[in-house]
Amino acid sequence: MILHGAAAWAYPLSARQSRQLNSIQRKFLLNITGAYYTTPTAALQVIEGIIPLHIKAEQEAAYVRTARLRKTSNYNNTTSTPITMRMAQHTPNSIQQFFN
Repeated sequence: MILHGAAAWAYPLSARQSRQLNSIQRKFLLNITGAYYTTPTAALQVIEGIIPLHIKAEQEAAYVRTARLRKTSNYNNTTSTPITMRMAQHTPNSIQQFFN
């Protein structure tokens, strides 16, 4: 729910927004793991195998911007255009090839 509308507010994500998302996620990670409050947030994310919220928000924003809004977006030094996104959607997966 927290990532709803990420395409509008998470592109580009500011440092303040990133800290706020980490703060929100930390509270839940502490409850899930039962770890001490002195445990670093990054360690909690690794233990639970959960992607940091600020990274997930940026990914979601880049995807929506490219796939739905048909705009070019940059994420992690990779440029995605609507044309490359469309080509990737029509390329069959390796698993689907076995069923054809």
